[in-house]
Order: sequence, then C-alpha cells, then structure tokens
Amino acid sequence: MGGSSARIGWIDEFKGFVLLLVCLYHVEQSFPQAAMGTLHLSALRMSAFFFISGMLFSTRRFSNFKNYFVHKTRVLLVPYILLSLLFLALDPVVYNFDLFPKAPRMTIMNIRPEIATTWDYLYWNLAKIFVAGKSSIGSGPLWFVFTLYSVSLLFYAVQKVACIFAKLLKKPSPVVAGIAVASLACGWLMYKNHIRLPLGIERDLTVLFFFACGWICKAPIRDKLCNWGKRGIPWSLVAATSVTAFVLYAASEIPDPNFSIMNNDLGKSLPIFVASSAFGITGLVTAFVAMDKIPDIPPIRIAKGILRNISRNALVILAVHWYILLVMRLLCRDSFNKPGIAYLSIGVVAAGVIAAIPLFRCKLYRLLGKERVSVRESLSIK
Repeated sequence: MGGSSARIGWIDEFKGFVLLLVCLYHVEQSFPQAAMGTLHLSALRMSAFFFISGMLFSTRRFSNFKNYFVHKTRVLLVPYILLSLLFLALDPVVYNFDLFPKAPRMTIMNIRPEIATTWDYLYWNLAKIFVAGKSSIGSGPLWFVFTLYSVSLLFYAVQKVACIFAKLLKKPSPVVAGIAVASLACGWLMYKNHIRLPLGIERDLTVLFFFACGWICKAPIRDKLCNWGKRGIPWSLVAATSVTAFVLYAASEIPDPNFSIMNNDLGKSLPIFVASSAFGITGLVTAFVAMDKIPDIPPIRIAKGILRNISRNALVILAVHWYILLVMRLLCRDSFNKPGIAYLSIGVVAAGVIAAIPLFRCKLYRLLGKERVSVRESLSIK
C-alpha cells in the first residue's frame, strides 16, 4: 500500500464509488427533479476521497522534495491548469453571453463579481483558476485536483516535521495527529469568521485533517482490516462494523444545502461534521474491504471493474461530466428538469463520459499528465 506501484483493488473501487457519488450529486444539483437523496452524503464524499488519498501518500520513489514537487506538478497541477483552460474555451457562455443568467454563480474569496460582458466573464474565470484554485465554471470539480496537489505538498512538510519529533516520541503518528487537529481547528475558525484566502488555503487546512487521518490509519487498515489471518479482524466483524458505521452516520448526519468543502462551508456544528465524516469514512472503508473478499461472480466482477475504470479515469470524468451538465443546464434545463425525464440526464452524462474517456486517454493524454493507452485499455473494466 505504501511504495508499491501495483494498484490495490478495493482502494480503486472505493475511489470509483466516491467519484460516482460526486457525479450523481452534480446531476441532482443541476436537475433537482432527479431526486436521489445525494445531499445526505455531503459529509462523506470529499472527506472520504481525501482520506483515501492520505492512505496512498508515499515518498519512497522520491529522494527529495524537489523530485516529489516536480512529479506532483506534472500529474496534478499541470492537468488542472490545462483542463481548466480547455473547458473555459469550450464554455458556451463565452460564445453566447445571453446564456450567462443560466450559468452557475461565481464566488471568489467572498467576492460575488458583477459580470456584464464576456470579457468580465473570462477575467473572473481566470481568477477562479489561478487565484481561488477553484477551476473555471466549465470544469468546476477540478478544484479537487488543485486541492489534492496543495495538500500533498503540505503533508510532505508535515511528515518531515513528524519524523524529526519521532526521535523523541518513537512514532511520528502522534505529531501528525496533533498537526491534523490544529489544522482542522484553523480551517473551522476561518469558516466561522468568513475568511477566504488565495488558492483555497482555508480549505487546505480543513482537508489536511482527513488526509492526515488517512495516512495515520494506513498501517492499521493494512495490518488488521486487510489481513485475514490470525492477527486480522474476522470478515463478519468487518461487515458488522460497516453496517454499524452507516447507521451511526445516518443518525448523526444533518443535511445542509450550503455545505461545501470546496467553499470551506462546513455546517453549523464541528462535532457533527467530524462525527458524520468519520462514521461515513469508516462505513465505506470497511464495506469495500469486506467486499474485497466476496467471490467474484460475474455481476460483482463487472461492478468492481466499472468502479476501477472510474477511478483510473478520474481526471477525465471529473471535468467531462460537469461540462456535459453545464451545457445541458444552459441549453435545455427546462426540458430535462421534469419528473421522470430528469433521470434521463444520468444516461446522457454517462454516454458522454464513456465517449470522452478514449478521446482523452488516446489523443489528449498529455493534458492529463498520463501515458497514451489504447481505446480498449482506456475502457477496460478488468
């Protein structure tokens, strides 16, 4: 799980599932008549994604910070910038400003800009990309990519500090845990005081907590949950833990339409935010670890393969699904946002994403910071 280049099945499935929840939430957000109750999952979606990213954090392949920085810049920052600019260039509002009233509203560091012309629109979109770290309107979900880049670099420093103190405490985990709690407290205080900083620093502080928790939990999950021998936890107990965690999540979660880690809007109660996120993450991790041991009968094997493909193509899916929804919102929202019909938008988005995956992985792969693959490999569910 640490420095190995081999992908871990249940982690890919976990990431793919969370990304699927993100896409369904955006569908419901764009077309409220496609009611799926995804608002109730707000407390676990992004926190779970950053938690699992923390589990995967490793510097074994990099001898120093410079090498790590260059690698993360190539695979995260550069794709974030290029894709943000690409989908800004494809934004229908740029070519027909009459569509602007139907576009999502912009908020940049507590500023709600007055946009009267196409040039205003372009200017503030560029500000979103390069100042707020929230990508352009045409590719909004890519804020996650930029935040993952920022937090990965920040956690590199946290880990090095922890290793220094480890000589005294014997373990770096307590230091990392202390820094994580302090970081969350700072992020919460900034939220309560409506402080917004350049590049989303306030949300980095919040997200660092979940990233650090994932890193701390990596060894216990690997040695206990994923070890089915004498030292491991029985499958039945893992499954029961998952069910219990989801019940506790349902009991503690309070849906808030304004909740958004992207905007560092964290709800009305810090204990509820932390508890619901913790229960949700625990439920998801134990569920996917338990499912990893279920026999791969065809339906399960296909479902797992689809989730793994979603995980492998996360960059493409994050940008493309949102762009398709944006175009539908601008051009035909009234036609789709009707009872029953609204659910057809899921099929439209799925078809568009499936078509876009080989395009980006085979032709536009340089925008993703990835190697070129064949059409078959890009759509593979093995």
